[in-house]
This record gives sequence, C-alpha cells and structure tokens, in this order.
Amino acid sequence: MSNESTSSSTMDDHAYVAAVDLGATNLRAGIIDEEGKILEFSQKEVKDLTSAADIQLLISDMILDLSRSTGITPKAIGISTAGPVDLKTGSVVGSPNMKCERIFLTGPLQERFSIPVRMITDCKAGVLGEYHFGGAKNAATLVYLTFSTGIGAGVLDRGRLLCGSNGNASEAGHFLVDTTWNLPCGCGGFGHWEAYASGTGIPNFFRVWSDDRIDCDPKPSMNAGQILYAAEHGSPLFCEFTDELAKINGRGLSSVVAAYNPDLIVLDGPIVRNYPALIAKKMTEYTDHYLTTPEIRISALEGKAPLLGASVSAFKAVRMKESAGLMQKRER
Repeated sequence: MSNESTSSSTMDDHAYVAAVDLGATNLRAGIIDEEGKILEFSQKEVKDLTSAADIQLLISDMILDLSRSTGITPKAIGISTAGPVDLKTGSVVGSPNMKCERIFLTGPLQERFSIPVRMITDCKAGVLGEYHFGGAKNAATLVYLTFSTGIGAGVLDRGRLLCGSNGNASEAGHFLVDTTWNLPCGCGGFGHWEAYASGTGIPNFFRVWSDDRIDCDPKPSMNAGQILYAAEHGSPLFCEFTDELAKINGRGLSSVVAAYNPDLIVLDGPIVRNYPALIAKKMTEYTDHYLTTPEIRISALEGKAPLLGASVSAFKAVRMKESAGLMQKRER
C-alpha cells in the first residue's frame, strides 16, 4: 500500500497541475488546481490509435494546448490510465482494451516537460478523486467501481490506497463470475466479469445469450447502449437479458464486498450513469449478504473522478519536490 497524504503543503495559492486520463476509447486532459477545480478541459478519441508514439504525442500536444490556452505552466503531471501498468518503467503493459502492447508514459513526459510525472491506474485515480472531491471522506473503506469499456475498481482503506506489488491491485473486472457461458475475456481468461458486463462485454454476452431466442439470420448487431435502451423501453427480450446481466453483476458486486468489506461503494462509468435503474439498482437485488451490505451510490463527478484523482497524485509529487528542496537548503 502507499499513502496519499491529505495534509496541507507549502505550495503557493495558485499552483496548478496537468492531469491526464487515458482510456481505451477517450483521452481526457485538464489543468486543475488543488481544490479540484478544472480550469480547462480537453477530450479526444484514441480508440483507433495503434502506435504508442502517437498516444505519447497526443498527450503532450493536449497538455501544451491547455497550457497555452490558460497561460498556466503546470508544476507536475498526473496520469490516470487503464491497466495493467508497470510502475518501475512508467508504462502501460498488455492492456486488454488497448491496441498497443506497451506504452511508455512517465519517461517521455518528464523528458518533454521537465516536471514531475506520476502515473496510476484509472480506478485508483478514481477512488482518490471520489475521496478528495466526491464527498466520500467519511468512508472508512471506499471502493470505486466503474463500468465503461472495461470494468475496474480502486480501494482506499482509512485514507490509504491499495496498490499491490506493482500497482495493479483490485482488478475487479477479472473476477470470475461465470462458468456457464464461459465467455472469453480480452485478457485471455474466461468467465471474467468484464467479458459480460462492460461496454465491450455486454454486446457479446447478449449475442451468445440470445442465440436461440432470436429467430432470424443474420442476427442483429447492437452495441451496449442500444441493448440497454431497448430494455429501458420495455422490450421483453431485452428486459429478460438485463435480468441475466444483473445476476452476473450481483456475483461481481458480492465478490467486491467479500474482498474489501467496504462501507461505501461509488459506481461510475457511462454504463452505470446512463442506465442506473438497469445496472446499479438491479445488481443489488442479486448480491449476497454474507457481509454487511455497504452504502452504494453513483458518482456525482460526471466521469471526471479519474482525472481529478490523477491531479491528487500530481500534487503529491509537487509537495515531495518542494520538501526535498527545503531539505537541501537546510543542509547548506
């Protein structure tokens, strides 16, 4: 575990950092102050980028554009990224939802901007964002659980971030939730939560589940939003499917509760935010009660929790740099 300090620092009142949230579909960036105010924000699609160099260049260009438009030179850069990550080399390695095998991030950005750069997986950034800016500071054990292109979780226990041996703890999307359909996951495994209930998993799960229920050829091709929209509007086939999906989600949520014993779970991601009744509410109906059921609520940060959490890591880097500078002065 590593400790993300919440104490005050010696930074001036107008310190800003650049924060980056790299996902499988979108890249978001912002200039953010220590109170979590996003002064400038930018978003671009990355789903078609297949070169690590192109992703590195896009991140650099977005930070430069934000700096120019605000007239602010950030003191550090915080990166939230889909995992897995290798923190020793500052890279994303073999992400099942990205097209690049390895993307080096911290080194190239430090070389380009000559300021501290800190990297963290997106859900760990998300839980930091919720803790610091989402009204979750009263939680003893907080879980941030997101449903987007993939599924992931971040855990804070009494203010301390659960990181694991190399920064990849709490990969909830790869919890085993099914052996009936045994659907393949992008990571190479089978029966993982992400393969059924993520933005990429729902269409494949629906196709397999409905194979003997839809009597036409070729079968209709639908994305997750279209499937959930049809259920929301009462189509019997799709309503039946979301009941089956809720059972899968209930197993995953039960595993989260059993693994981390949280008192608060914050749900996020477009799948949850756009269809709260079908996803958030229905999954709780199929959650076991081996442990006390925690409070469950949907994020109010409009999808920006990971970006804000990345800024927390960046400000920690600024404090560490300033503390090191003060110590050097005292030694002289």
